[in-house]
Amino acid sequence: MSHFVNEHERAFELACMAFAESIADSDRQWLDQHLAACAECAAHIQQTAEIVSDLKKVTLNASIDLVQSTQRRVRALGMQREARRRRMRPIWISSAFASAWMACTAPYLWQSFDLTGHWLHIPDLLWQMGFLVAWFTPALTGAAVALWLHPQLTYANSSHARRAMA
Repeated sequence: MSHFVNEHERAFELACMAFAESIADSDRQWLDQHLAACAECAAHIQQTAEIVSDLKKVTLNASIDLVQSTQRRVRALGMQREARRRRMRPIWISSAFASAWMACTAPYLWQSFDLTGHWLHIPDLLWQMGFLVAWFTPALTGAAVALWLHPQLTYANSSHARRAMA
């Protein structure tokens, strides 16, 4: 566990894991030894345990209207998320198809541009640039559609976040 700055931080992290009962036996032994030797950590963890215990005793009562409106809102958000996911599915499929198409047609497209460029005496740089434009057109089209949809998705997510904070 090298990501801990010191033993006290490790002890507190392990104690938090122990509250959730997800601690290994070796870590439990190390924690018990550290708490026996370090009064500061023992007091801090004892205080945390008391706070957790107090929080477990708190009961929240919500009106039936609040519960029902929250359930409706959660369902609506779930349906919106599913609709966005369904709307993005064709984009993923077209991206995969465009990638496969680009990989399969590259040698043929290169050869046709090479032959046409030499037959028409077009400078090499010009027909090679034409090849790149023609070869990347499927990917650029997919990127344009994704960019067109991205602001809509970003706006939808930010409006939900603003409503959640209010």
